[in-house]
Amino acid sequence: MSLDTLARYILDTFFFASLISLIVSGLNIIYGVMRIVNLAHASLFTLGAYTVAWITANYIVKIFGSNLILLLVLPLTIAVIVTVLVSLVMVTPLLRYSYGKGDAFQLIVTFALLIIFEELFQIVWGRMPLAANDAFFAMGTVNLFGSPYPLYKVFVIIVAFLIILALWLLTYRTYLGLLLRATSMDSEMVQALGANVIRLIVVAIITASLLAGLGGALYVPTASVALGLSLDVLIVAFVGLVIGGLGSFIGSLIGALIVSIFRTLSIYFFPELELVILFTVALIVLIFKPEGIGGGKGW
Repeated sequence: MSLDTLARYILDTFFFASLISLIVSGLNIIYGVMRIVNLAHASLFTLGAYTVAWITANYIVKIFGSNLILLLVLPLTIAVIVTVLVSLVMVTPLLRYSYGKGDAFQLIVTFALLIIFEELFQIVWGRMPLAANDAFFAMGTVNLFGSPYPLYKVFVIIVAFLIILALWLLTYRTYLGLLLRATSMDSEMVQALGANVIRLIVVAIITASLLAGLGGALYVPTASVALGLSLDVLIVAFVGLVIGGLGSFIGSLIGALIVSIFRTLSIYFFPELELVILFTVALIVLIFKPEGIGGGKGW
């Protein structure tokens, strides 16, 4: 393997790990606080991607042209706002209703919500893929051992790192983070001590939705968004969730990185075996550590 191929592989691995870590961290936040595996979470990723593709192509480029700062900031901001608002209206009430009603009921409700989102995407944006790669091309490339590499992917890695760092500081260095971690361990005791558990649940859902919307917004300049993306993202995210362990923040990052390493490797050398390789890795982890790498240790 040449140096440029190796460097490209490493950067692509961190690029995909950046996106997956945002999704898996959001899934783990909701599971940690509510003990709900939210199958509809990937739909918020797709919603963020659709929002950026549509708003960029129809408004931002036409109004502001190829202004790089606006191409980066405006779509991300709008996608986050739309994702959080939709989450508050559609996702939060159903998750609160499902809270404490058992795994089977929660899985049925959240999967039904995922299907509803897919139908809404088709109604609003149609069946044809949408793309908005203006920011991707506007950022240009960097010379990587003699071959060009997109600067936008480096930008995504940096932004995702800052978001994860902020999430870690929120979780481990603030009073709100302390309450969220305590709720994930014993919600009844937290409520008995006077904390508003329902408010904490809403905060957890909003935080997870924000992460998903940002992930979709950062993803779409590198590829098109189409119907079915939610299911594709959900599969990869849940493999990362299983590998990292349910309810573990550090496990989310480890799972995302492992999934990205093997996914990128399969795309480079065995593209037809991508899912086979990912599920094989997940199976091996579960055989030796059923709770996942970070599972059982809490946040």
